[in-house]
Amino acid sequence: MNDDTRKLLKVFGVAVTDAEAETERLAGTAAQLSASSSKEEIAKILKDASDLCQELNTRWLEITQRVFAIQNRLQHQLAEAGARLQGMK
Repeated sequence: MNDDTRKLLKVFGVAVTDAEAETERLAGTAAQLSASSSKEEIAKILKDASDLCQELNTRWLEITQRVFAIQNRLQHQLAEAGARLQGMK
């Protein structure tokens, strides 16, 4: 595994564990909302939840792009090897 992949996975892992803690905090705050809660309180929870999802989506996309790049590189190398073997016939 190269260092860039290792760093990317570490950032992703930290983002996920941070998100778990933040999700618990947001759920607890949301559970305390009532009909008398202010629009500002509700808006803050919605914004924080949206920001959290956006961060996780960004980190997940980075991982997905890395996996696709690895797979594409392998597929290209295999296709080249196959073409070479076909040319030897």
